[in-house]
Amino acid sequence: MEINEKLAGGVLYALGLALSFLKPPIDRAAGTVLPSGGVCTTINPFFLTLYVGLVVVGSLLISLGHTFRNTHERSRWLGVASGVGIAFIGSYAGLNEAALFGAVLATIGLLLYKLGGS
Repeated sequence: MEINEKLAGGVLYALGLALSFLKPPIDRAAGTVLPSGGVCTTINPFFLTLYVGLVVVGSLLISLGHTFRNTHERSRWLGVASGVGIAFIGSYAGLNEAALFGAVLATIGLLLYKLGGS
């Protein structure tokens, strides 16, 4: 059963990242051109939620298929894995807030993972 959860989690995690690279969660605003010549863009909340959800659920399934010493270690690992995925999605799409959120989540998870074990 552990192999199936890890495999399904890995597929969902990779699917979330791959979809965010193929179709970033950014849409062009219809016909809006800035005075500088650039095109106005907006965030597509459906796709952003879908990609982040796939990454979070994928990392959760991977962690359920792995044996951790306790639930705190699993939670720390989830913070790192989810944070890295969210940071990749946000940075590739140019969403600085999402990239920063993912980086902070991964950093806090990594700090707790390293400090909590001692």
